[in-house]
Amino acid sequence: MLTMANEAKQLRRETLQHVSEHRVIIRELLDHVGDDLTLKVTWRLAEAPAGLHELRHMIEGISQRKLTLSLRQLIRNGLALRRHTETFPSRAEYSLTPLGIMFLGQVGELMRWVDDHGKEIQSARSRFEKRSHKWLGLTEAHF
Repeated sequence: MLTMANEAKQLRRETLQHVSEHRVIIRELLDHVGDDLTLKVTWRLAEAPAGLHELRHMIEGISQRKLTLSLRQLIRNGLALRRHTETFPSRAEYSLTPLGIMFLGQVGELMRWVDDHGKEIQSARSRFEKRSHKWLGLTEAHF
């Protein structure tokens, strides 16, 4: 009986660890891809593979550093690949993986959801702000 209790405890620990690991992955992915520039890089790579200079030229407002960091995180998460061309001189070319394409599909679904419910979200935010100002005793004259 003691063995079964220990096995049950071990199973609960493993389940909690598994859930915790998934939460970390979700949080990290959302933190990373929630960045507007990273989304632009991902959408651009969905169109066709591209080199570093092409990406930098096509994505307005992105620095070399930010582009490099975004690409590294996409590769780290298995959403993009870096390959070297067989041309001379060789150059790195980036593309989305099948996982990256599926992920982008999910981001598209989230964007559609926001499009469908954006007015509700804005309304809730407006109500919240009005309540917050009342709690703080502020009026519009304070702004």
